[in-house]
Amino acid sequence: MQENGKGSDSSDSTGDGTRRSRFDRRTFLGAAATTGAAALAGCTGGGSDDSTTEDSGSSGGSDDTESTETTAASGGKQGGTLQWGGAVPVQGLDPHIDTSAASKRVLENIYEEVVALQDDYSIEPHLAESMEQSDDNTLLTFNLRQGVTFHNGKEMTSEDVLASYERVQNGDYLATGFFDYVEELRAPDDYTFEVQLTEPFAPFLAKMATAELSVMPAENAEKDMVEEPIGTGPYVFESREIETSFTMSRNEDYWGASDEDGPFIDTIVKSEMPDPSVRLQSFLAGEYDFINGIAPKDVSRVEQAPDVRFEKQFPKSLVYLGLNCDVAPFDNKDARLALDYTIDKEKVAEAALYGTGQTTASPATPGSPWVNPDIEPRPRDLDKAQEHLDAAGMSDGFTATFKIPQSYPTQVQAAEVIAADAAEVGINLEIQQITWSTWLSDVYSNRDFQATTSSYLALWYPDVSFYKFLHPNGAFFFTNWVNEDYNALVEEARTIYDEQERADLYHQATEILHEERAGHLFLWWQPSLYGAASQYKGDIGAPDGSTLQFGDNWLDR
Repeated sequence: MQENGKGSDSSDSTGDGTRRSRFDRRTFLGAAATTGAAALAGCTGGGSDDSTTEDSGSSGGSDDTESTETTAASGGKQGGTLQWGGAVPVQGLDPHIDTSAASKRVLENIYEEVVALQDDYSIEPHLAESMEQSDDNTLLTFNLRQGVTFHNGKEMTSEDVLASYERVQNGDYLATGFFDYVEELRAPDDYTFEVQLTEPFAPFLAKMATAELSVMPAENAEKDMVEEPIGTGPYVFESREIETSFTMSRNEDYWGASDEDGPFIDTIVKSEMPDPSVRLQSFLAGEYDFINGIAPKDVSRVEQAPDVRFEKQFPKSLVYLGLNCDVAPFDNKDARLALDYTIDKEKVAEAALYGTGQTTASPATPGSPWVNPDIEPRPRDLDKAQEHLDAAGMSDGFTATFKIPQSYPTQVQAAEVIAADAAEVGINLEIQQITWSTWLSDVYSNRDFQATTSSYLALWYPDVSFYKFLHPNGAFFFTNWVNEDYNALVEEARTIYDEQERADLYHQATEILHEERAGHLFLWWQPSLYGAASQYKGDIGAPDGSTLQFGDNWLDR
């Protein structure tokens, strides 16, 4: 998903670099772990990459969280109302339809899935207590938990799961395309659900761990649009005032409730406060217990505030410099490499994120097995840049337009630094600030551009990172870079379930991306930035990188 349009985010680790585990505190009977590889993201719409206008999206794991205070989930205190100052209003209430990260941050607590993403990017049974895969990886069998009830009091059975999946399969929903590889869905008894694939397709299991395949009562699955969410999760929908507030309450009958894991908080009230300055000021004045979407420039202010927790959680989004490989000058590999060698990536990231981001040369989520440890961003080297300009037959440099979405200050700031760096070898990048809607029509849809910037969310499964925007058949392919060796590697990876074997293919694919200077020149990973009152306890965030899970959070007051 393009973050600048729609999106989502998440990861969890302690300040010492040890990842915190949310789900391992719960007992998963007969869990059959698989590689957390797969899936999708990609949406166009309106998210944000600078936390000032964050909009929509899917998700994206995380592997590094820093906070001024770490807590343990055990010993939680029940009760209280969490006042949350939100960055973007909730957009919709149907998890199979709504792509916005803002919606998923609340729906993640109301709906649940058959399987769930873990902090190490593996996938474990969740509403299922166990799962099995056939030897040929085409039959997935899930043994569902008994005694799980929806918020309307009805027990969840395989018929509800079947109806939820058939709704997506037979409709026009976010995950409908993933059913191209599904031959049959079956519910042979009340607590068994089966998925028969036409061929091994690892991304399907990862997709099952997203809200796009969350489970709802069969009667709700018959509706074209769900307007009152009913799930099995730890929180129950109470009310929504469009563009103003969203309220949910603790599920007194939650199947996974315990003294150790909650849910603890009685009521969560999200007040919509899109203006980042007003939101921060209100938080520091004590009007909210928690805010998301802190602007990077305001981080030091939050860190220095008394009685405040600051949380930095990777990865929220991947920001890239896009090059159109179908038109001059970037149809020339040496021209692309020349530009790459002019950029001081650390300086660019620092200018844009005030030290909160991290540079990258790979689309693979930081901390995941898909990262090739031998590939790093090219260091700035103007001599090598000139060598590639000479090889391209452009020794005196070249001029290219550089279209930047104006509503994303971090990308505007980065573009100015990049253009200044490139100018030192005669590469003249003419910055054109454009609206997001123009970016979508001109750059993304019509591919009328030479250079641009944008960002992606929901990259916790590698099929998004390596296929969705870098393979010609990917849903968000637009930079026109085509390499058959690369395509073959990522196509093969989709059929493989073994993590190491799959990781080897992605490592090779990363080498090709780097050597060929593909149409995406990766700039930095951006974290989610949160502020919380010191009385707000528990892990903040979810493994997907952008959503929030309040189940084991509590208020110590």
